[in-house]
Amino acid sequence: MTLRFSPNAAMRVYSKSSTYVANKGHESSWTDEGLLSGEWQGSFGDQALAAQAQGVNESARIRAYFHPDIYQKLKEAQCVIVKNDDKSAIVEGVPDKDNANCYELWGGVDNYKEADLYLEFRVRRYAGK
Repeated sequence: MTLRFSPNAAMRVYSKSSTYVANKGHESSWTDEGLLSGEWQGSFGDQALAAQAQGVNESARIRAYFHPDIYQKLKEAQCVIVKNDDKSAIVEGVPDKDNANCYELWGGVDNYKEADLYLEFRVRRYAGK
């Protein structure tokens, strides 16, 4: 199988985890899961219109080389994807919803043809949660 995409972006992935702390409640933290190299393709045309109908103003499709640990995190945890590995997108350990390079997973993630060669998924601008 030939990979037919051209990597044009480095993307850092962060996952959110929560733990219960006695007398305080749940505390959340974001963990750096690593760097993905892949193709970032912004939405336009019918895809952009369909996204806007769902209240999403900025979205993209990503194809990235398969990384088993990141794939697992994308499937099971809330994740933020930082385009261009922008170091200013995470402020004091929390994603910055005002940063133009901060996105969140939108929908699922696909291990293309279950071949462990590359991942495909969609993202939208991070709204902060």
